[in-house]
Amino acid sequence: MLENSLYLLLFPFFSVVSQNTCEKLQIPHIFGDHMVIQRDKPIRMWGSAEPEATVQVRLAELNGITKADQHGTWSLELEALPANAEGTTLSVTSNSETIEYQDVIIGDVWILGGQSNMEDELENVYHGDMEVASANHPNIRLMTIPQVASPQPLSNFARINEYNSWTGRYEQKGGWFCCTPETVHRFSAIGYIFGRRLHLVSGIPIGLIDTAWGGTTVEAWTSRDMLKTVDGAHPLLAEWDAQIEDYDTEASLQERIDHWKKDTERRKKEGKSPNPKPTEPDQDPASDRNNPGASFNGMIVPYADFNLRGAIFNQGYNNALGDARPKLYARVFKAMIQDWRRAFQNEAMPFGIISLTAGGNPQIYQNFEISMIDAGPFIREGQYKAWQELENVGFASAYDQQVPWYHPHKKVELGERIARWALHTQYGQTQLGWQPGICKELENRGNHLILIFDRAVRVHDGRPFEGFAIAGEDQHFYPAKAEFVVVGQDEHGRDRNDEQKLKIWSPMVLKPKAVRYAWARNPIGNAVNSQHHERIIPIPSFRTDDWDWPEAPFDAAGLDAKNAHNHQLHQMRQQAEAWVKKRIIEEAKEILKATEGSSK
Repeated sequence: MLENSLYLLLFPFFSVVSQNTCEKLQIPHIFGDHMVIQRDKPIRMWGSAEPEATVQVRLAELNGITKADQHGTWSLELEALPANAEGTTLSVTSNSETIEYQDVIIGDVWILGGQSNMEDELENVYHGDMEVASANHPNIRLMTIPQVASPQPLSNFARINEYNSWTGRYEQKGGWFCCTPETVHRFSAIGYIFGRRLHLVSGIPIGLIDTAWGGTTVEAWTSRDMLKTVDGAHPLLAEWDAQIEDYDTEASLQERIDHWKKDTERRKKEGKSPNPKPTEPDQDPASDRNNPGASFNGMIVPYADFNLRGAIFNQGYNNALGDARPKLYARVFKAMIQDWRRAFQNEAMPFGIISLTAGGNPQIYQNFEISMIDAGPFIREGQYKAWQELENVGFASAYDQQVPWYHPHKKVELGERIARWALHTQYGQTQLGWQPGICKELENRGNHLILIFDRAVRVHDGRPFEGFAIAGEDQHFYPAKAEFVVVGQDEHGRDRNDEQKLKIWSPMVLKPKAVRYAWARNPIGNAVNSQHHERIIPIPSFRTDDWDWPEAPFDAAGLDAKNAHNHQLHQMRQQAEAWVKKRIIEEAKEILKATEGSSK
């Protein structure tokens, strides 16, 4: 059952030509007018027809013939074609039926995955009005997959008008559109900026398939078969299986009605009108978007036989809530990438990671320690590890928006960052840097630590380095000072810095053990690559310790374990609040001492 806020209407403007209103010949909706077919790879076609009927496919100069099996299913491959922006016709014929698709072009097809920050519409983001007004790109083609979760793999998706409860309007999904201001304004902002840049640089037609869904976890985008191989995922599957087994439609509706009655009584006492009486039960957990594998089944599997160039992905928020399990997330995220590659039959499929975006109140000096008590940066760490451990994977940081909302509208920058990776690695533009500087070594010098990076770093704003934290064995992280290591002087007597080494220290930590950088949901941090054109590439969040976030227990551990976990998080935040107060008092005392000393 679909969510209460979701309504579907068929829309008829896609051209399907048939000789028979009762069609036997059917083709998945990934094929359509204005579509982009992946260049330089065999062209896979599949569908259904009358059992054992002959099926003929024509595209440009290609001509393929096959025969449906006894169940009426058929598939074939046409030879690969080079990129071609000249529209052609794709036709499929069986018996007396013909389906034709017009204005088909050959180029690169990318899918856009994740949750609401990937969904975020172009017209809503900063600079979005300019981008929409200038989006006249006939050789960029757009498709948005309808948001459907399924406990079983689906063979197709619908062509529909889908009600978007975020925007309060209907959106046409399931078909291809040429990119114009009228068609792009509700499309994924990150995805469009990414695709636009690829097209402008390469001149190759680009197809973009938005398959994101707000509020989804990483497990929702990973098949059950893959999740069963992930260490630690079995309790999660068991939790969902128990919910699915216990679900009762009538009981669920009655529970909603009982709640409505209590709410109505309360509203009457307050002089308010009652809300409408519920007529539908709560979401069936089997078709919930976060039932493990369900979004994968409904929004990836239906077109998994379609050849692609690659994928980009922006997700993490729903795995960074109170029930966060960052160590499990890291394992599942890596498995999800491998799962998508397996599904699309390309073990080396390029996959670009846009890390968890910022959200909540920005970290400042007065809440520094409190802001660090958050699962968010640990989730980013899992995404970072996938980049480090897998081949042909890109990475772009997204923590630096510094706006107090979990849907920061600085999406143009993120699309550009991940496009740099794709252009460098997939389109031969090797002059475009994309890899962020990473800390590769830590040296302990007694009262301070030395961080060694794999390339020169600097600040992007001319201020001192900010966002570094340092701790001793007590695991209390203080805001740290950071400066380049001085390695000598030049001929003018000025310090000569090693821009790959940073000295990290704090007068509050006499025996430091560990450093964290940009370690908050919405962190301070101004370190970037030093190369001139790469000063828009932030250094990723990182830590040098192994003091992990406490993983949330599963239902099987019992209520006491859950209460203990919540109590532990509460104590961590209380302790951090006390640390902030103590630090500010200690630092004030040091300033007074220094002031008194200088006045004598």
